[in-house]
Amino acid sequence: MFTKTGDSFLGFTVTRIRSSEELGGRLVELIYDKTGTPVCWVDNGQENKLFAVAFRTLPEDSTGVFHILEHSVLCGSAKYPVREPFVELLKSSMNTFLNAMTYPDKTVYPVSSRNKRDFLNLTEVYLDAVFAPRILTDPNIFYQEGWHIEQDENGTLTYKGVVFNEMKGAMSGPDRIAEQRVLEMLFPDSCYGFNSGGEPTVIPSLTYEQFCETYRRFYHPSNARIFLDGAVPMEETLTLIAEYLSQFEKSDSLPQLTEQKPVSARAQASYELSKDEPIENKGYLSVGKIVGSWRDHITCLAVYVLNDAIAGSNDTPLKRAVLSSGLAQEMSASLEISVAQPYLELDFRNIKDGCAEELLALVRRTAAALADGGLDHAALEASANRLEFRFSEPEEPQALDRCTNALLTWLHGGDPMTHLLTRDSFIRVREMIAAGEFEALLRRLYVEEEGTAILELKPSYTYGEELRADEAARLAEIGAAWSDADRAENLALNEKLLAWQQTPDTPEQLATLPVLPLSEVSPEPHLAGSEISTVNGVTLLFHRQPCRNIQHIRLYFRLTDFTLPELAQIGTANLFFGKLSTEHYAALELQQKLKNTFGRFEISVSVSAKEGELRTCTPMLIVSLSVLKEKRAEAEELLREVLFRTDFRQKELLRERLIQLEERNKQFGIAAGHALGISVASSRYSALNTVGDALSGLTMVKEIRALVSDFDERYDEFASLLERIRQETLCRARMTVSLTAAEEADLSGLIGAFPAGKAVPEAASYCIRYPEKVGYAIPAQIGFAVQSWMLPEGGHAYDSTMRVAAKILSLSYLWNVVRVQGGAYGTGFSVRSDGSVFTYSYRDPSPQASLEANRGFSGFIRAFCESDEPLDKFIISTVADEEPLLSPRDEGALADTLYFTGRTIETLRRFRRDLLGCTREALLEQCRIWDEFAEKGTVCIVAADSVLKQSPGLTILD
Repeated sequence: MFTKTGDSFLGFTVTRIRSSEELGGRLVELIYDKTGTPVCWVDNGQENKLFAVAFRTLPEDSTGVFHILEHSVLCGSAKYPVREPFVELLKSSMNTFLNAMTYPDKTVYPVSSRNKRDFLNLTEVYLDAVFAPRILTDPNIFYQEGWHIEQDENGTLTYKGVVFNEMKGAMSGPDRIAEQRVLEMLFPDSCYGFNSGGEPTVIPSLTYEQFCETYRRFYHPSNARIFLDGAVPMEETLTLIAEYLSQFEKSDSLPQLTEQKPVSARAQASYELSKDEPIENKGYLSVGKIVGSWRDHITCLAVYVLNDAIAGSNDTPLKRAVLSSGLAQEMSASLEISVAQPYLELDFRNIKDGCAEELLALVRRTAAALADGGLDHAALEASANRLEFRFSEPEEPQALDRCTNALLTWLHGGDPMTHLLTRDSFIRVREMIAAGEFEALLRRLYVEEEGTAILELKPSYTYGEELRADEAARLAEIGAAWSDADRAENLALNEKLLAWQQTPDTPEQLATLPVLPLSEVSPEPHLAGSEISTVNGVTLLFHRQPCRNIQHIRLYFRLTDFTLPELAQIGTANLFFGKLSTEHYAALELQQKLKNTFGRFEISVSVSAKEGELRTCTPMLIVSLSVLKEKRAEAEELLREVLFRTDFRQKELLRERLIQLEERNKQFGIAAGHALGISVASSRYSALNTVGDALSGLTMVKEIRALVSDFDERYDEFASLLERIRQETLCRARMTVSLTAAEEADLSGLIGAFPAGKAVPEAASYCIRYPEKVGYAIPAQIGFAVQSWMLPEGGHAYDSTMRVAAKILSLSYLWNVVRVQGGAYGTGFSVRSDGSVFTYSYRDPSPQASLEANRGFSGFIRAFCESDEPLDKFIISTVADEEPLLSPRDEGALADTLYFTGRTIETLRRFRRDLLGCTREALLEQCRIWDEFAEKGTVCIVAADSVLKQSPGLTILD
């Protein structure tokens, strides 16, 4: 459409066009003249089309106003007066991405779809949401998404609100607490010193009037940037955009970012420690330092490389010095570039009591010695190679990544192309390595003390109770100051809010939203093709994908001769293969060699089961490789070194890594309690779910905890288990191989290098039975609730139309009852093809009440079937869930999964046919199944002790 600078259309003028082979097309920059709104289009012809509008939102306090706005503007608009258009789009579109995100200095609203009509629909709804929201006339949206106060029958006050509860959960973990407190110290004079998500203690100070005024100041087209990516229908898209921008005049009153002058600061804070953990040596130490500005993108790339080379693994020099000193059990080095002044953060976990100063001195002394003696340039080159490979092979949704990367500079008036092209940047990074510039960078960031923020985070058994008591005291003080009229006014506010939440959108309101016709959905499911052959007696799966010069290889080895506790331990294999020294390489030397040879090298353990099989499953060790075609011979030789010559008789190094894993496991329930709950509640119903819990659920957590606790006694047994994998498991008799690439390759040499070995059964039986109702205590201010069941338990078979019911119940029922009215940040209902059924709530203030909502499933489905609400839109969005954006590598992995489960294209066609033919009668037939689920399903609540005590009949797991 546009060919040169100066081309114009509907008030948009082209300011620059640049073509790039690396970008896969060209970058077209435009400006909407009337408002000065910049538009950037990555014209690469990709089928997936993305629209995003980003506002520069600079917090002035920690009320989380921009976070609340992010949620609220999607709750109805002028043209689309439904209560929550965002949810309606989730119900009815074929989107490949649909969300909104708040960053420390921007708020981004992206949507994408492969379907042209769907893309235009999503774009129009989002434009109306951000430029004509209903929030300015309906305070109920603010009360629901932000905060409000409720009274119980005794007059006791409580805070409610989606963002309020989300941030109570987010600010429970020590990592997030440390990150936020370091920001406060690094940026005392800048917007970055405030919590953009909102501090739970500060959120209730935000008034509706301040909320509306903030929207008016920041959500103006002159303060916006619009990003487009893919085969976008530009005439239609720009016509939609112009329809909204043309209603505004250019504004010169734009928010200005204050640049922070580096300052030194020191502080202490607390985090909640579970009462069953010893409190000794459980402190955290975090160190922050501003690296530069958004203009310093080469420096930022260099810092990524530097961090990886000196602290990226246990064997890198700085991290090894820290771990060997005994002053801390874990260390990480990260760089945050999403802000205008990127900053380095070093985090040390489980530091020795009273030794913070000694630890800091050790870090500076070690860094100084590395700088003075000269860094290992080979190590820096290896880290640069691995990083460049990752940049060259983007993950999906890659259009969103391009948008995010463009904004890193574009938001501040820079070139949006800067972070989209990396080849020349890595050339400059390698020049820096050769010129010795990394040593100066190391000295500036790790040795020099000026401009450093230092936080000591102390463990506390009572911190959570103190937070709850403080909140209760603040509410009691508010209640004491209220008059009878105040209480009556609050009751009226809540009655009005509840009535608004419970009032369904009218058919006329729903009809305003654009909906695709069902005819837009292809009856043919997408499936990456698989060519199956046999090489040296081993099944080889080949998936032809546009991978350029990269070959993705997966080696699968059956583990059906191992017990459940052994599988939980084998799940740690990724900590040792490729990390420990081998016969011919020291550990650090090996890691550098891997970075230079492989784009990716990963060891994992997974599990699959044949369709309809509940009693048996197939756990597998998976070796995943991504390698350039010309490096495969070298890669095969190195692979043999790692798999067959790793030295597992390094007791203290094994202990060290297991301790680090156990520490990560402790944060699992706080960050993802719903995932833990799903694993526990589902584990009893099938061998697949049982092994899943052993690999990534509570069984794994408990097994690793016991292994660490009794490591001296169990070391020989554990090391022998790892040896057994090498000697027995890694053989052709237990092996399946997968290749995803642009063309076939001869893998006979790779396969033939493995011994013939001894076969094991294709599948094995596993079983674990937790009590039917369990609780798991976590040190957090918020909880999670899960209920799970298996369809065959009631004699029912899976039907793909059940997923339509799950979509209806998730987005029309649970969303309203558990999220909107109950205040949980997230909720959902899932039905899987293996017969697993479960609900979950996420960052939930009242988990028990959320479980009670499941009893309303059948009644809601019956009411839906009696209504005039279209069924087709739920069918469309259910089909869309089945075909997410996948990279070529992930397309191959999905095809592997279908092979192992025995699911064929004919199976997928049947599922699609049933979905497209879903009827109200079929949904009504399923109501009795949902009643059985609510009555018989197992329950797991993950929450604080005080919350678990409010849920009767729970067996508390340790």
